[in-house]
Amino acid sequence: MNKSQFHKAILSVTSTLPGSTPESVSYRLTVKKKFEGLSIIDFFSKAVPRSTPELWIKKVDNGNLTVNGQVITTDYIVKAGDTAVHSSEPKTEPRVNSNIQLIYADDDIWVINKPSPLPVHASGRFIRNTLLNILELAFPNEKFKLLHRLDANTTGLVVIARNKEAANAMRIQFENKTIKKEYIALVEGIVTKDHLTLTESIGNEVLVGGARKIDDTGKKALTEIEIVEKRREQNQTLLKVIPSTGRTNQIRLHLAELGHPIVGDFGHKDKDYFNHHPFTYPEDSLFLHAHRLSFMHPTSEKKIEFIAPVPSKYTDNQ
Repeated sequence: MNKSQFHKAILSVTSTLPGSTPESVSYRLTVKKKFEGLSIIDFFSKAVPRSTPELWIKKVDNGNLTVNGQVITTDYIVKAGDTAVHSSEPKTEPRVNSNIQLIYADDDIWVINKPSPLPVHASGRFIRNTLLNILELAFPNEKFKLLHRLDANTTGLVVIARNKEAANAMRIQFENKTIKKEYIALVEGIVTKDHLTLTESIGNEVLVGGARKIDDTGKKALTEIEIVEKRREQNQTLLKVIPSTGRTNQIRLHLAELGHPIVGDFGHKDKDYFNHHPFTYPEDSLFLHAHRLSFMHPTSEKKIEFIAPVPSKYTDNQ
């Protein structure tokens, strides 16, 4: 696989985005212990915060909301472990950036430069307009194994395994934290210290819109930052960021907590933003880029390193 073949295959399935035609989507939701004892309507009203009770009443009445494969009534009381399934009305998905670039390919792995906005895998409003689905449509004979993820609005390096053996070898490296990751971030304000280590814990709870928050009772997180350039005229600082852990939204949360939110990260600057907007921004607004990645090749066991060029918007912004 060369870059020209890759580009041609991607273009063949994205000239019209997969999610641009209306389709019904089936959603599956498992009841957690904390929701046990609620009516099915109250459960969905809490589990899907921006919905209304009327929506779930209508779905139950139409038989479009089942629990454990059974039709229910609106007074059904949920139990932990119940599996609720419902389908949406046919709908299109938000537009994404399909300018996916191939950095490296061999028999075991592909290294991709992911654009923004583009979710890595299916979640929320995005089922078909995702990196993984586009790759599977473009290369139907492949058996891709997703090893890690980037936020939809984060650009840069993503590694995809092409077989189970490579996936297992790579996952061990991710779990052992032997894979080295380096990001570039442009943040608001002038960071004063040349080096900082950020250690705030990240909560497990998924908030409205899919966000997370700093939480002393959450999972430990460690992020190191180093100043690359102070842009005093713009009141911005360009940073090299090295996360030693891989918590969800870790870099964005740590920098916002420091008082230097990433440029374009509206939801971590305005605490109320995600109460009224989805987590994925519709434009390429976020200045966070997965720039460098190094690890042991899953077959040769030789150390390899990849770099995704820093997008031009980082210099255009000066």
